[in-house]
Amino acid sequence: MRALRSLNVSHNRDNDLGFTLIEMLGIVAIIGIIAAFALPSFFGWVTTKHVENVLIQTEEALKEAQSTAISKAQICTLTINSTTITATPPVCLPTGPRTLTQSDGSPSRVVVIAQSTPITLQFSPKGSTPSSNILVFSHPDQPQQMRCLAISIGSGILRTGRFTGNHPPVLGEINTTNCQTTL
Repeated sequence: MRALRSLNVSHNRDNDLGFTLIEMLGIVAIIGIIAAFALPSFFGWVTTKHVENVLIQTEEALKEAQSTAISKAQICTLTINSTTITATPPVCLPTGPRTLTQSDGSPSRVVVIAQSTPITLQFSPKGSTPSSNILVFSHPDQPQQMRCLAISIGSGILRTGRFTGNHPPVLGEINTTNCQTTL
């Protein structure tokens, strides 16, 4: 029987070292540059979503109260501040008072300012409102991303849009001219 020859395989350890320090620093620098460009846009997007989230929570509470006023044939009054929405009588918000929060459930830093204060809105048994109002939603970190919610007198139609006035908005400029709404 023939003897098997053993193969001497030597590993060249110099080829298995991985990245050099210079290559690693180059990769870290490239990631840092990309992050420097991306993070401000990302944080702006997150802040915009916080404002839109509070706007949606408020709009849903108003629609719920308006629907309840019609279905129960009673007057429903909502009181809104920067942290909560409450109803009088409480049955006007069947799912309970709202605590305005961010999408992750943490307290919102969004500020709600209205054309008239205190922010009290009333819906008749027909779903109409005795007065109009405009609510402006702004975040202290993102002045260019203000949103608005306009409530029409009489019909109670709710429209949302962008607020184009100064940040923070002053009462004199909270009007239909600065609230660019869509139906």
